Amino acid sequence: MNNTWLIFSLSLPARLQALRVKALRRLAAIGAVALKNSLHLLPARDDCREHLAWLVQEVEAGGGEAVLLTCSDLGGVSDDDARQLFRQARDADYAEVEAEATRLASLLSVSPEDEAARRDARAFLRKAERRLAAIAEIDFFPSGRGETLRVALEALVFLLEGAGAGETPPPCRAEHYQGRTWVTRERPYIDRLSSFWLVRRRIDSGAAIRFLAEGEVMPRGPKFVSFDMAHADFTHRGELVTFETIAADFGIRDVAVRRIMGIVKAIDLADALLEEGGEDGGLPAEARAVKDVLDGLVKISKDDAELLERAMLLFDALAASYTPETDTPTTGD
Repeated sequence: MNNTWLIFSLSLPARLQALRVKALRRLAAIGAVALKNSLHLLPARDDCREHLAWLVQEVEAGGGEAVLLTCSDLGGVSDDDARQLFRQARDADYAEVEAEATRLASLLSVSPEDEAARRDARAFLRKAERRLAAIAEIDFFPSGRGETLRVALEALVFLLEGAGAGETPPPCRAEHYQGRTWVTRERPYIDRLSSFWLVRRRIDSGAAIRFLAEGEVMPRGPKFVSFDMAHADFTHRGELVTFETIAADFGIRDVAVRRIMGIVKAIDLADALLEEGGEDGGLPAEARAVKDVLDGLVKISKDDAELLERAMLLFDALAASYTPETDTPTTGD
């Protein structure tokens, strides 16, 4: 997939340092990245072109020179490399906010009644939502890190507010789903594997699973629960992946599940982009590491059952690393 690009360059004498600082701040605010030397890059979108056209006028009115070019060839820089520059810049923005969310979540996990920590968390969340929206507006080539940050913010809200007294009870109760066989398509990957891990670890520890071959009829009846396929009981809903749907319907909200949710969402989004002929978008480091391990498990597993058994250990390990010692996994009643 080839892109058309906008290249902005400015030249200012030393005496106009204040104008240079102002221009560079404006470029950063609209999402431009440095290409090389004094060249700044943006995708050739109408809103980006308008921002840069105004900046050209402002620089020239202040006594400097500015040039705005449209091109489809960046010389020695490939389109993929250029897109990666944008992803790295935005991922760094997301990571800065996520680091603070993680720090506050750790404080609240250890000392949930610490009023200073609770005040800091509330103040942070007010600013973080605005910051997330601002970053998303200039996240031209999303890597999935934004979804990871949103999950981290939701986890912090949950820690701050608890289970939410008075909120609507989840529509599904774990005790109504005991002793069933969960049915899905064969050759499972991130969403189906993590979803069944969620079932086994948060809903029914004795749940069985059945993988359907292509063309095989989905079994119906009170003994079966279908997931992550067309017309299933639990599957994608709007922008929610199946893991998110099950967690929402059963009211599963503990920190470990929310952290895993962000990883599942990022990998699933990357796979969807690949299926549509795009690229995986440069996954966040955490999601990339999980995907690499999962891809390795796919290669060394002789069948779906063995892959599932190994994937359960992977998600168990992730959950253990994300679970504060004082935190107890929760499900909805």
